[in-house]
Amino acid sequence: MTDYNLEPLVIELGTPKGTYEVTVSVKSHSDTVFSIFEDGAGFITEDREILNGASVDIKFKTSTSGGISVVIYCDGDITATAMAEYIN
Repeated sequence: MTDYNLEPLVIELGTPKGTYEVTVSVKSHSDTVFSIFEDGAGFITEDREILNGASVDIKFKTSTSGGISVVIYCDGDITATAMAEYIN
């Protein structure tokens, strides 16, 4: 995995206990690579390349006892959002 130098981007989702499908949307403003980590699911993607102006949606399932924390490691210029849909 890349040795990232910038502070990670953390997205906190206030969710009750349950299983969720999470969608993380990443938009790049420079050529870069990124990794996404979530406590319940571990690393979702590692060192994924994304070009300037590109967008990508990444979906994964996770179970939580309350709250989901998505951590995005990247040394480039990105913006990101996340949403969780309750499964059960």
